[in-house]
Formats: sequence, C-alpha cells, structure tokens
Amino acid sequence: MEQIIKVVVDLPLKKLNKEFDYLLPEELNSKIKIGQLVRVPFGRRKLTAFVVETDARSDVDKSKLKKVESLLYQESFFDQNLLELFYWTASYYHAYLAQVIKSALPPGITDGKIKKKQIEMLKLNPEVSDFKSELKKIERRAPKQYLILKYLLENKNQDHKLKAVLDIAETSRQTVYRLIDRGLIKLYTDNKLRKININSNLKAEAKIDISLNKEEKSILSKILEDHQNNNSFLLETNNNRRRYIFIIKLVQELIAAEKNIILLVPEIEKDHIFLEQLNDFFADKIAFLHSSLSPAERFDQWQQIKKAKVQIAAGARSAIFAPFKRVDAVIIMEENNESYKSQEHPLYHARQLAVKRLKNSDSLLVLESTIPSLESKYLAQKGKYNYLNFKAEKSQLKTEIIDMRKEIEKGNLSDISQKLKQQITKELTDNNKVILFLNRRGSANYIICRKCGYVIKCDSCDISLNYHQEQQKLLCHHCGMEKELPDKCPECGSSFISQAGIGTEKIMVELKELYSKARISRVDSDLTGSEVKKRLNLFKKGKIDILVGTSILIKNQFYDQLKCLAVISADTALNSADFRAAENNYFLLKQLKNLSVNSKESNFIIQSYEPEHYSINTVLESDNKIFYQKENTVRENRNYPPYCRLLNIIISGQDEEKTAQYSQQLSAFLDNYSDRYLEKFGEAPAVLSRLRNKYRWQLILKFSSIKNREYIIQLIEKRFMEINGDQSLEIRIDVDPYQML
Repeated sequence: MEQIIKVVVDLPLKKLNKEFDYLLPEELNSKIKIGQLVRVPFGRRKLTAFVVETDARSDVDKSKLKKVESLLYQESFFDQNLLELFYWTASYYHAYLAQVIKSALPPGITDGKIKKKQIEMLKLNPEVSDFKSELKKIERRAPKQYLILKYLLENKNQDHKLKAVLDIAETSRQTVYRLIDRGLIKLYTDNKLRKININSNLKAEAKIDISLNKEEKSILSKILEDHQNNNSFLLETNNNRRRYIFIIKLVQELIAAEKNIILLVPEIEKDHIFLEQLNDFFADKIAFLHSSLSPAERFDQWQQIKKAKVQIAAGARSAIFAPFKRVDAVIIMEENNESYKSQEHPLYHARQLAVKRLKNSDSLLVLESTIPSLESKYLAQKGKYNYLNFKAEKSQLKTEIIDMRKEIEKGNLSDISQKLKQQITKELTDNNKVILFLNRRGSANYIICRKCGYVIKCDSCDISLNYHQEQQKLLCHHCGMEKELPDKCPECGSSFISQAGIGTEKIMVELKELYSKARISRVDSDLTGSEVKKRLNLFKKGKIDILVGTSILIKNQFYDQLKCLAVISADTALNSADFRAAENNYFLLKQLKNLSVNSKESNFIIQSYEPEHYSINTVLESDNKIFYQKENTVRENRNYPPYCRLLNIIISGQDEEKTAQYSQQLSAFLDNYSDRYLEKFGEAPAVLSRLRNKYRWQLILKFSSIKNREYIIQLIEKRFMEINGDQSLEIRIDVDPYQML
C-alpha cells in the first residue's frame, strides 16, 4: 500500500504557506521520518521539502498525487516537539512555516550538498589468527607491507587513518591494496566529526577558578532547589566579571543532574572568550550553533545534539531551536540584548521561544543580565519571574560627565573636551592605554544645537526628527510630521546648530595632531573580523596607546588592564526613533564602564550635550534602581511596552508614489477598526526610507491585548496581503518589534 506524507516546500510564498501531500516510493516506506528532507516535483521544478507528517491521509485522490523523487539525507533534522515549536513561531509572528524551519536548521542542507565527513580507515582482519607467520612471509620480499602490518599489530587498540599509516610507512595506496588482497587487513570508511576551533585570538586565562562565594552559592541553591512553583528566574548579576564563573558553575550542576541545556549568548564575538572557557570545561558535552561556524560544522554540531551525544547547546539566537528531544533548561545571557530579536524573516524573539520550549514542570529558565530589560523587570514585579540579584560591586572608578555645551561656550569646537585631552596626556605619560568610544548606533542624522544641547523633536511623538538632505526637511518617522530646517536653534537662538554624527576617521585625524608620538589605531565595521582581532591583540600587548572604536570593541573579559575609557558622545543612541533609546543608552554606558579595571586609578569619562538626561546621569549611581524608576514612568506615561503590545507594519515597493498610496489606503482601512487598538502612528516614511532599491513606509499600532492585535493582523492579511495583485508591493508584519526601522 502506497504511503502518503505531508511536506512543507522550501519556497516562502503566501500561497504555498501550507502542507502538500505526496506519495512515497516503496523503497522509502520504512525509511521516512518527520524532520527528513526530500526532493519533490513541484510544478515544473524540483524542490526540497521538509517532512512534517508520515502515514497521512489526503483529501486528494491518490491517482492525482505526485511521488517523492528522493531522500536527501538519512538523518532526521527535527522531531514532533520541535515541529510544534515551528508551527507556533510561524503562527505568533505571522511568518511562513518554510522560513521558520529553514532558519532553525543548519544552513546549506536544503541543497543536499553538505555530507558527513568520511575518512578512510584501516584495521586488521579479525578472521586471521596467525599474524606472526604472515609477518615472516612478507618481511624480506615486501618490506613496506611488513611495516604496515607490524604497525597495525603493535597498535591494534587504536583507530588508524589510511593517510596516517601511509605516511608512517612512506608508501602508496598500492601497498595497502596488496595486503587487502592477501586478506590481512580491511579498508573501511568512518564518519568523522568535524572539530570546531573555538579560538577568539584574544587569549583567555588558561584555567579559571569557578568556586563561588557565599552570596553566589545561596543564589545557585535557590535556582536549583527552589523552583518547584515558579521555574523562571530573572538574575541581575551587576558584576560583569563574576557572572561568567557563576554561569559555568550553574551549567556544571545541571550537567551533573543529567539535564539538557540551551545556553544563549547575544553576540558570539563579544563573548568569544566565554565560549572558549565553556569548551574547556565541557569539551565532550557541548555543541555550538552559531554563524561563525561553516555550514558543514553546523551540520555536525546539529547532529551531535539530535543524537543525544551532548548535553549543552551553546550559541546565538538560533540556538534556541537546538534539536534536543527534551530541553530541561534554557539560560539566556544578557537577556536584554536586542540581538535576540531577529530582524530578518522570521521575526522571532529567542526569549519568547524559550518560554514555549520549556514544557516540563521541573524545567528551568534563567534570564541573566547585568541590566535586565524593563519588560523583564516588570514581569518579575508581577510574579512571572523569580527575581534574584548579585550585590553590586562598589565602583571605585572615577566617573565624570562632561557638559559639551560648556566647551562650546569656552570656544572649544573640537569633539574632544579640554578635560579629556588633559586626561589622555596624563594616561600616556603614565604608560596607560586609552579607549575612545564612538556610538554609531541610533540615527546620525538628527539636528542638535551644540551650544545648548537642544535636539529638534516631533511635537506629537517626542522623538528626534530625522534630517532628509534631499528634501532639506526634518521628518518624524512615526507620525509623518514635517518641519523646515531652522537657521538658528529654536531654544537658545544660537547658530551652532548642525547635523549630528562623528566618525572614527575624523577623531583619528584630530588625535594624531594632538598626540603625534602616540601609537593610535581604530576598530570599526569597515575592517575585517581578523583585522579587528589583530588590532585588539596589539592593544592588549601594549603596542597601541589609543584605540578609537565603535561597539565592535566591546569584548567582555578582555580589557583586564584598562584604566581609561571615554565616550565621545553619549547622546547618539538617545536620538533615534526607538522608544527603547534611553534603556539602550544606559545599558551601553554601563557595559563600557565595566570594561575598565575597578580601581581608584581608573577613569570613565562621558561627554554629552544632554548630561542631565536620566540615562546618562544615573550611570553615576551605584545601582540601577533610579534609572528603572525613571524609565518605567516614561514608558507608562507614553503607553509603551510593557504597558502595551506593539505592531510595526512596513510597506515597501520599488515605486515611491505607489508605495505611499498603498500605505495611505491601509492606514485609512485601519481607521475603521480604531476600537481594536489604542493608538496608530503613521502612515510615514520608515527610518530607513529606502533599502535595497525599495521605498519603505511604516505604520505603528499599540494594543491592549494580543487578541485585538491578532484580529487586526488577520484583517490586514485577508484584505491586503492575500488579494494583493501587485507583486511589486510588500507588507511586512513585525510582532513585538525591537527596531523601528
């Protein structure tokens, strides 16, 4: 009897976002499993498809069903539990199921080109009983055969690669073939795991002491023993250096209890030293899943997890899909990091998926951060998470905020304050290294008065207006408000009004004029990864005196001797179209502060045109309470998460006028359902108003419930996306957005 299976084809189109039925050839009947990849005829093409159901029933007559052409891999890549997570992700984030599955699996497998690494091996023929007499026969007339056979006999408890044996005997394959013909040895192939190289080139400590202090032991005990009623923990670690030791110890305890663990880090390069340490501690129990690995390495690591060869899956966002049959614990480090929210389809958040994966009553979720997100703090207050925290280490750094408006008043038009110039001179005299940080994140095209620090903002949305040079206008990317570019500051009347934005190269020129004898270098995204690592190592070894860089230089556990770090402009991240701008800015400044040695000799200098902003001046405080209180008040007053649910709708098209008109039609349509949402911003050009030759417009909606948001999304899909006959226009739905781009 011919078996029917259901598959999802690897083609992310709306009309194909469903399962398709196929017949199985008889030779595959006993081999097919959920999670396998097959090649199927689809129209005039042959496509890769993911098996999602076996022994299925079809509403289509068997005579009309096409047959599966071939099986791409013997291995299954996911099981029913993981498939259910794929379905939920596609449903919640309104993504194509094929996109979800493909983003979760090792890259490149849909082409069928990634194979197991096979190595030719040699072994003695177990049917031969008297090898000594065989050795005597060939010793004189076949010395190379003799060498090989003798070597295999002397090392018969080891595995032998063909190539290695040939090198030892200094001979060719023909010699081996003669021994095979004589029935003395056998040649076979063995699947070999590709070894991955977890090496940051930043030189972590060879061995670290992971013993815990009294406070840490108490917190560990609460996580391991006191989670029967609530298995989710929010852990505020404060001390940026001890947090890694604690997490290693926690993982060690979970491994001893035979638990399967997913451990997420937001950015691989930033925490590469930590990954090295994990590899040292748990070498045979850990697999890694992240984009720094080759597709073939990811293939092997995925299969190690799937076959239960390891207990830990460590990696970035997509590692949340690690194919454990049972997930006992998920640990998310730096849980507030926006990298956990995907900005490419499917637009999922790893933290949300972690909650869905942990179904067991005794499973464990640990959200760790030196500065947790406001949303997580809010949920902890509501009792959704058990809140734990390390006592903040008393900061001994001399932290100083410099008002750049006063520099202008003194006639200093430089991007470097007089105080910072003096401090750099002192550090160089004392043979200390210096880091100058520039934040390229956030918008670099807002307008600021360099005398009073005033930033031109939207009257309705209270976010900075973006300057569009072509139109010479200021524009709000939430509501569409337009303003002319003023000649003078509306606040103080000064003519020192200009577009913001400082580049590393501009700072480099100024530094070289000021400190001609100093060795000065930069690290930013214009450099290759290997060049960045090279320069960081030169800085660590004392061969660079002043390092100028962007966020790419934030490498945790690296700057063990740094005593001077300065932020050139602490305002850049604030002036963006993101309601999380203040939170992101505060987190960034605290991260940078933690890079320096905590001593009285260390200096952390923050330059700002808005030094009174709470995301800047609260960095002086010993804990985070004051910042959270102020940020929470702002979010509540403006009705932003966690006090509402957000939806970001991006409309894009190659024709600017047509894209604008379509956005206006959608906006007018939504006005008919205003009782379902709290507020609507836009239609307006998106922050990135043109991307990949497409014009982009944006609508932002606030909701009081997921139910109402789902209702509106389904309306948009039915009335605009499913019947959209113009393929040049596209609507992108971003549920719970993190970047309003």
